Amino acid sequence: MADEPLSDHGQKLPPPAGKVIGFVDTKANFEAFTQSLHRAGFPASKITSIHGEDGLHLLDGLKHRSFFFSDGEDGIVQMSIAELKKEHYAVAVDVDDRKDALRIVEMANRQGGHGFSYFGTWVTEQLS
Repeated sequence: MADEPLSDHGQKLPPPAGKVIGFVDTKANFEAFTQSLHRAGFPASKITSIHGEDGLHLLDGLKHRSFFFSDGEDGIVQMSIAELKKEHYAVAVDVDDRKDALRIVEMANRQGGHGFSYFGTWVTEQLS
């Protein structure tokens, strides 16, 4: 069974550090992507996804937050809002390093993924 996007219960989304974040357009692509992540060894506990109105409410809490490298983080929040308004899915995966991030982007590309960025300890990098 595919992972489900978060429902908004007033919780706060964590900052993007240590994650690769990007988008897939359809539910079918989202399900195929999360299944490929699991097959590659990424457990559900390392995957966070948002979609629809719940996702927009969760992102709203990040718009007023100050991040360490604010340009990249602010950009991904704004891009996520635009993507969710198109009914796309945002997916964040906890990664150990850039090598993991690149593997995830490769898997996402096979499922129509786009707009992926890696948020490392001292770097923010657009990967797709």
